[in-house]
Formats: sequence, C-alpha cells, structure tokens
Amino acid sequence: MILVIKLSGKVLEDSEKRLEICRQIGELSRDGYRMVIVHGGGKQLTRLSKRLGIPTIQYQGRRVTDGETLELAVMAFSLINRTLVAALLGCDVAAIGISAFDGRLTRCRRRPPMTVETADSTGQRGMEEVDFGLVGEIEQIDPSLVFNSWQSGLTPVISCLGADSSGQILNINADTLAAELAVALPAARLLSVSDVAGLYLEVGDPQTQIGELTSQQARAYLQEGRITDGMVPKIETALKALEQGVPSVQIVSGLDKNALLLGLKDKAGTLLRP
Repeated sequence: MILVIKLSGKVLEDSEKRLEICRQIGELSRDGYRMVIVHGGGKQLTRLSKRLGIPTIQYQGRRVTDGETLELAVMAFSLINRTLVAALLGCDVAAIGISAFDGRLTRCRRRPPMTVETADSTGQRGMEEVDFGLVGEIEQIDPSLVFNSWQSGLTPVISCLGADSSGQILNINADTLAAELAVALPAARLLSVSDVAGLYLEVGDPQTQIGELTSQQARAYLQEGRITDGMVPKIETALKALEQGVPSVQIVSGLDKNALLLGLKDKAGTLLRP
C-alpha cells in the first residue's frame, strides 16, 4: 500500500515528538508500506523571520514570500529535511532527503495574483487581490524519482521547495505538494500530521471531534464558516485530492502517541472520504 504522509513543521520542532513520529514510520516501513514523506516548516520559518526582523504576511493561512523570506525558507526547510532524515535513519528507515524540484519531480510556475477575503482592523471583511510573491503552483509531477527510490529500498523525504523553468526556486504549499503526489503515485491514503487531532464542530473542544465525514459534509462546513484559519486551505486541498481519485485523506495529531498507527486503523483523527 502506498502512503503519502505530510508532516507539519509544528510536529517536527520537538526532538521527542519527531522521534515518536519516526518510530511509527519505521513500523509502517517494516510492515511493507511504501511511503513518501512531505514536510512543511511554516512555524520554523516564521520564528526565523521574527528573529531576523523580517515581517510575516499571511492571508487565510497562505504566506506571502518575498526574496528575503525565500532565502530563509531555503535555510529553514533544508535544516528540517536534514534533521528529519537523520531521525528516520535512527529508526531504521532508509530515508533520502530531496526537494520537490530534484530530479524534475515537480515542474512549477509562479502563482499569479489571486483574490482572497481579507479583514481590516475593525473586522470588516472584503475582497483583495494579493500577489503572493515567490510562491509556486505545481504544473506537473513526474513520480519516476519516487519509484526509483523505492526500487533502491529508499523512502523519499521531500521539502516543499519547487522551481520554475528558469531555475527560480519557489515556495510550495506543503499540503498541496502532498496532495498532488498522492494523486500522481497514486496513494491509497494521504495523511496530514499536524498539531491538531482532527476537525472539530467547535474549535478547541475535543468532545466535538469528527471521526469521519464526506466531501459533501466538508464543503458544507466550509460554506458555513465552521472551518477556519489555517485549516481552510488544508481541507480545500484534501477535497481536490479526493476529487482526483485519492480514496481517503486523514488528519491526525503528531503530538499524540501512536496516532499515525491508530489513524490507519481508523481509530484516531478525522477521515475524509469522497
């Protein structure tokens, strides 16, 4: 079975949590799963930007990436990739770290300006055209490098850095990259591992966690505004993956012990199906 596992930067910054996730990936590897690991690094990038006095601008969870921010993204994502690969090796996973443009795995273009909903200081909402800067949209995926890695007994660990036809490095949304890979391989399941255990009917109330829902229900929650902030693009990306043939998408917490293993048994997280 093929799995695409997307790890958020939030669950990778703590060494103990990172090792716990890698231990679970090690178990899955020994059980015969073929995996691709995609990681983000938004929290680490934000922290590095703050340390260096470079402002972070986001709209609906999407980051604006200027030249300075891109340089920091290359630094932050590369460090995360190296650290994660080393941890996986320590858990007996023959991991190999790459970026999304290595071996022409992806071909990207710069995202054109897009209209997004914004709110001013008074809370008044409106629509605004935003140029997200050096942010990439994936035009094509060639999974040959992934297949070749598997044939060599290696598990690819991919950072969300793409490049366009001119060689310009671009910041790719990690959820989008993971979803596109899940479609291209194709994967049996896309797992999004973050610092939340799933979707909630009431934000922050564990008693209202949703165990499973359909695409139709998820769209209704989006329209009703019950899914908010950074979870909005995650769910939108998950819905696109389901529409393109991925059988299931699951959101689990990387902060809970064995959540990845339990999630594959449908005993943890929130499972989205077509």
